[in-house]
Amino acid sequence: MKFVVSVLALITLINCRPEGRYTGSEAIKFDQYMFQGEQLYIAHCINCHQKDGSGLGKLIPPLSTDFVSKQKELSICGIKHGLEGPITINGITYQGAMPGNPRLTPLEIAELMTYISNSWGNEFGMINTGEVSEILKNCAD
Repeated sequence: MKFVVSVLALITLINCRPEGRYTGSEAIKFDQYMFQGEQLYIAHCINCHQKDGSGLGKLIPPLSTDFVSKQKELSICGIKHGLEGPITINGITYQGAMPGNPRLTPLEIAELMTYISNSWGNEFGMINTGEVSEILKNCAD
């Protein structure tokens, strides 16, 4: 049953791929990142940011905005090491803290970022592992 659900989810993601953006092996990689990213999102993010990435009112910021793509370094470092302090998104300032996920690998963060950057109306393309690794080298601990 779990296999059938996974196949159906992958087919749904393939149908959601931005038309003409990726072809061949890049399209397959994008689909894999989206599928794995969704699984990681469910495991690590959905409780706070909600199924639709809308967040929780004035407590947890939404991910269904361009914040993640505009603040890519902050987002990647935040996923790995956590975030704290004020963040303003869509005119709302969030003061909470987000715990980090230090066990996530650069590949997993790239998959998660790709999923977030291409869900809920976002269409910001694929985030690759090399880019994530480079950004992680410069994160403040």
